[in-house]
Amino acid sequence: MGTLPFLSKANGAATPALQAGGQQDRAIADPPAPAPEQFGKAPAAQAAQQPQPAPLTGIDYVISRVKRGDFLCAGAVTINVSDATDNPREFVVKSKGFEFRMVPVVTASGAVRLENEAKGVIWLQVANRAMLMNQKKGQRMAAECLAKT
Repeated sequence: MGTLPFLSKANGAATPALQAGGQQDRAIADPPAPAPEQFGKAPAAQAAQQPQPAPLTGIDYVISRVKRGDFLCAGAVTINVSDATDNPREFVVKSKGFEFRMVPVVTASGAVRLENEAKGVIWLQVANRAMLMNQKKGQRMAAECLAKT
């Protein structure tokens, strides 16, 4: 007795009801759904017809996530991140003693990474924190940066 008793074929629950003429009882079938043309377009059909914007991928996704503006860092250092005026795919990271033009880089971790490969400088943003590092010297130029609100 591996099946449930109410699904056994003995009580007819698992088989369609047959009438005397051998035809299936169609009274228990669901009525057909009305055609959408009868009542105007269905809301789901209207939503499907509107073109959806393609999701951002790659560099465009990174660019959309870059936080711009002033960041307050440890040691009373203020760093400004802004769009480059001549190239919408570049950023300018500057403070009192430096100014770097940086390009976004896709990372596997999802962190925002801007880098100036020629000078070996990297700006990393993770959630609400950021840091500026010099890879060539192996040191942090600014740490524990928080965006001003």
